[in-house]
Amino acid sequence: RVLFRSQALETLVSPDFNPGQTVLVATNLPAAPAGATNQSAGTVAFISYTPKDLVLKANAKTPAVLLLNDKYDPNWQVLVDGHPAPLLRCNYLMRGVQVPPGEHVIEFLFATPANTLYISMAAVALGLGLCGFLALYSRKQPTADVQG
Repeated sequence: RVLFRSQALETLVSPDFNPGQTVLVATNLPAAPAGATNQSAGTVAFISYTPKDLVLKANAKTPAVLLLNDKYDPNWQVLVDGHPAPLLRCNYLMRGVQVPPGEHVIEFLFATPANTLYISMAAVALGLGLCGFLALYSRKQPTADVQG
C-alpha cells in the first residue's frame, strides 16, 4: 500500500498491522495479481554481505516487494540480475525492491555522492595550503632583539 508519511507511521504502530504480511511502500507500484496477497511470495538467501555491497538470491513465486530491514538512504543503488531497478522506501525507513516472478540475483550497492569526495579533497588542499603559507610566513618574519 502507498501511504503518506503520517499515515505510514500510524499504520506501523497499529496493533492490526502485520509486518510479516504487509509492506508499506512510499511510491506507487502495479497492483498485485488477484489472489496473490497474503501468501508466501518466495524465498531469499544471502550470497554476500559487506557494509556497502549486499548480494541476495531470491526466488519469487509472484511479483513481490523484497523488503530489506536496513535503513533507507537515497545513495543506495539496487540491481536485479545486473540491471538497475528503482530503490523503494518501505515501512517508512527501510529499503526494498520490486521483484518479478522467478529466480533473481539482487545487489544493493552504496554509492557515496561525488560532491562529498570533492568537499573532502578541497578541505585537505586548503589545510595543506594554509600549513605551507604559515611555514613560509614564519620564516620571513624578523626576530626582534631584546636588550636589557
